[in-house]
Amino acid sequence: MAGLERVRGRGPGRWVARCPAHKDRTASLSIRELEDGRMLLHCFAGCAVESVVAAAGLTLEDLFPPRAPSPGGGRPAEKRPFTARELLDALAKELGVAWVLLADLAAGREFAEKDRRRAQVARDRCAALIEELRHVR
Repeated sequence: MAGLERVRGRGPGRWVARCPAHKDRTASLSIRELEDGRMLLHCFAGCAVESVVAAAGLTLEDLFPPRAPSPGGGRPAEKRPFTARELLDALAKELGVAWVLLADLAAGREFAEKDRRRAQVARDRCAALIEELRHVR
């Protein structure tokens, strides 16, 4: 907590201090350390984090712990935000849209511009969903 004045503990991993980015008479800067070592700063007077960090003689990078190298030296494993079931459900929805549009086309109905755009969206989404499904384990 170098560069900060009147730092007081407020519980495990929590402190308050005078904000170095403005003339602070009371402790308006809240500091919190997360379990992974990241530091969160909030000035209740409204100072931007970048201003607080600079005024304390730090950089934004100082708020984050160094990253451990990933196994094998490559990129860390990428977490997929969706399950296979969710991806399949979304794919089924987009294929349903395509099915309706193809049925209209087969019946000789003309596409309005909005239908053409929706068909392109369905095509793009299907391609993206299939690509995501290829990476699900």
